[in-house]
Amino acid sequence: MIESVIRFFKSFDFYKSFILTLSILISLFFAWQFNRYDIGMGLIIGMFACAPADIPGGRRHRIIGLLVANVFTIFATLIINLTTFNLWLLVPVLGILVFAISIISVYGFRASLVSFAGLLAIVFSFAHPQTGTALYLHLGMIGVGGLWYLIFSQLSHLLADRNHTSQLMAECMSLTSQYLRVKAQMTFSTEKSEVLQNELFELQTQLNEKHETLREILLVSRKHFGLSNFAKRQVLIFIELIDILELAIANLAGRGDDSLFSDEKNVQFESFSKLAFEIADRLEYFSRVMGDRRALNENVLLTRLLDESREEIRVYASSGKSATIRENVLHLQNKYDYLHKLVQKLEVIENVMNNLYNRNQVWLRGKYSARFITQQDYDVKNLAENISFKSPIFRHSLRLAVTVLAGLIVGAIFPFQNSYWILLTIIVIMRPGYSLTKQRSKQRIYGTLIGAAIAVVIVLITQNLYVYGVLAGITFLMAFALVQRNYKSSAIFITLSIVFIYAIIQPNVLNVIQFRVIDTLTGAALAIIANTFLWPSWESLNINEFIVEAIQSNILYLREVDNYYHHKNDADPSYKLSRKNAFLAIGNLNAAFQRMAQEPKSKQKNLSQMYEVVTLNHTFLSLAAALGTYIHNHKTTEASRYFEMYISSICENLDIALRTVNNEYVHDHEIEANVAEAQQYLDDQYHKLISENDSTGAGETSRLLITPEIQEIRLISEQLKWLYSISENIKKVVGARGV
Repeated sequence: MIESVIRFFKSFDFYKSFILTLSILISLFFAWQFNRYDIGMGLIIGMFACAPADIPGGRRHRIIGLLVANVFTIFATLIINLTTFNLWLLVPVLGILVFAISIISVYGFRASLVSFAGLLAIVFSFAHPQTGTALYLHLGMIGVGGLWYLIFSQLSHLLADRNHTSQLMAECMSLTSQYLRVKAQMTFSTEKSEVLQNELFELQTQLNEKHETLREILLVSRKHFGLSNFAKRQVLIFIELIDILELAIANLAGRGDDSLFSDEKNVQFESFSKLAFEIADRLEYFSRVMGDRRALNENVLLTRLLDESREEIRVYASSGKSATIRENVLHLQNKYDYLHKLVQKLEVIENVMNNLYNRNQVWLRGKYSARFITQQDYDVKNLAENISFKSPIFRHSLRLAVTVLAGLIVGAIFPFQNSYWILLTIIVIMRPGYSLTKQRSKQRIYGTLIGAAIAVVIVLITQNLYVYGVLAGITFLMAFALVQRNYKSSAIFITLSIVFIYAIIQPNVLNVIQFRVIDTLTGAALAIIANTFLWPSWESLNINEFIVEAIQSNILYLREVDNYYHHKNDADPSYKLSRKNAFLAIGNLNAAFQRMAQEPKSKQKNLSQMYEVVTLNHTFLSLAAALGTYIHNHKTTEASRYFEMYISSICENLDIALRTVNNEYVHDHEIEANVAEAQQYLDDQYHKLISENDSTGAGETSRLLITPEIQEIRLISEQLKWLYSISENIKKVVGARGV
């Protein structure tokens, strides 16, 4: 718990919130000194609106994002203040403006936060309307405030970027550790696999997001500015973390694990379980000390557990010569190889971390690093293509514009104290999907009610303006720091900060609390109603796009594994690039399914079949990764034409599934004959090698029970057989869904 708190206070979110709070306090101080609170308010709006666009990433993208957010803030403020005097003019202008600013989100996550800056500016314009020369002074101060925050932020980043990247790396390590632990639980515990599988889906989605952020920070910086030795070592750690994730995904629990590790009679394999969990614990330890200038604690337990695991295999192998024992030894050897490779990865990370601040020159290969960065297309054609009801962002923008207008009208008709709070609630909680909007609404309502209750108690106990001022600063700092991490907690602190600010200005603060709750409930109700009835964007309408992306990426990844088997060329980034795209595609499919599962049951189209599609694609990726990892990490023989026959048949099945999803004509011709021929050849080769090995008379030891050639042909044969079976199931389930 204490470590989590410390990590939070060292996080980028807290750091950004601290910058914003400090900037606001400085501007308030100058406004107080010169008695020009109008100037102070303009500065605060400029800083506050731009701050959400300040997210981790490449320096160039961050600066451009903040500048564009500043421009949007000024433009939106100008338009609203020029039209706010006439309701008949304001309503159409407001609707068009909200729609135009919101649809910019088609350009990605950073663009959506820039869009949010413009929407915030619209709300602030209703809170502090300006006219005449005061308006242009106000606009100037907003621009200065945005630039002030940009300069302040950039100077701070120059001083603390190293720590920010280290914290992101630590979070990535922690998530990877959790992933390894869940994998170990699936293998060595009796917990429900479906619950653990869903946890893996969520963790992989989070890891994809962290990986994308780190790629942009490390690789974009490398491309444009070069890397320091410290940053190069961070890149090395990042590469190892990605390889660890691939190894974990490749280690598909359940293939023989039930009989080996779950049976009480087989307690002799307990070292495997201890080793798996110790690896996860070690990586979690790395995450806690990441960024500290001290050597890591030495760990000899991993080496001892590896030796014990190898001895357990030897003892078991010498217990008999049956086919069952031989199959189990093969399975145990593969499991051992997986754990051994993880330990090697940890040793590399440990060595790099112990020399993180070393000034010795570090050389990195990888002139293709830019290809691993997800490039955002800012072409106008992208915007034009989304001007359609088929686009979720278009429907969301239109829905948001209508809801904001409804909130404006409701605020004008009924006697709300601060009706712009309704608009603020709407733009903060409304999301393109129903499930996300519903979730944010609940968090906002609960947070507001809890914050209001706490505020009432403090106000009744304390009647001191200085206390209110201190609490307002602290709660504002915490509110902004938690908005991305825990929105419910953020809503609590937002309510507290607003109440304390108004407590300084107005004597009757209990009325402020009352209207804050009413406005929040009204805005949340309008948002939920709009997302339910106004051009709803149900996941069942868009899920096919994610299925197509997942199947396509799996096909490309398997073909790259095939290519790597023939030509082991580590200088060619195609294999790792296809792996990255496959991980991202499966993560997106997982996230889409999770959103679909949270929607009303009447809108969940074929949910059980959809879960099966997600699980099958995830399993396929795991098998492809297992095949690729083995080929990558072992010396292998030349690929035969039967291997090619298998790969072609698997890809053909996936291609049929792909065309089925796309509603294309499918001619499902017979391909089982080729697969049967290939499998017969691989089985014959395996038994031939076994016979030759047994004929040497040295089958008593585990070392001779499974030679590298035996291990290779058996593992590849089993993986191909399973891949083909999964591809058949994907084809059948997709067809059964009737898409």
